[in-house]
Amino acid sequence: GTGSGGTNSGTGSLNASALATKVDPGIVDVTSQLKYSNATAEGTGMIISSSGLVVTNNHVIDMATSVSATLVVSGKTYTARVVGYDDTDDVALLQLVGASGLKTVSLADSSKVKVGLPVLALGNAGGEGGLPSTAQGTIGGLDKSISASDSGAGTTEMLKGMLETNAPIEQGDSGGPLVDGSGQVVGM
Repeated sequence: GTGSGGTNSGTGSLNASALATKVDPGIVDVTSQLKYSNATAEGTGMIISSSGLVVTNNHVIDMATSVSATLVVSGKTYTARVVGYDDTDDVALLQLVGASGLKTVSLADSSKVKVGLPVLALGNAGGEGGLPSTAQGTIGGLDKSISASDSGAGTTEMLKGMLETNAPIEQGDSGGPLVDGSGQVVGM
């Protein structure tokens, strides 16, 4: 494990445990109640304001009838209101209802990312909740395009301008931070 409760996968030069300790306070587990089959979708989100604005992937909240978010460090759960979304770029913005004084993630300038940069992905791998799992890797490509599909919703989207990494990211990691060696978010 990472020493912080999650599991560690992938290989790399980063200290996953130290980075997780730094980044975990700004991460939430996102759970969406879905319209179909009384199912849920689990993902990850990044807190970007102390008042509870959270960025996640749109496909985590797509088709949701309600959304909740749980702080991974304290376990406190909030109702999350969808402020907006962009399905073209697969991004959604949530507001944690009644939140204040929250820790945030630190953002880097993703336009300065270079091929070969060591990175660490943190997220709700497998939708198990709790402290995030970590996955190490490197940046393998810039400005990539990918066709992503959601079998549950039956949708496909073409995403452009993506960073490519070999970090072994799993289902549930969606919406989680991809950080550099200083713990700053370079991607989602």
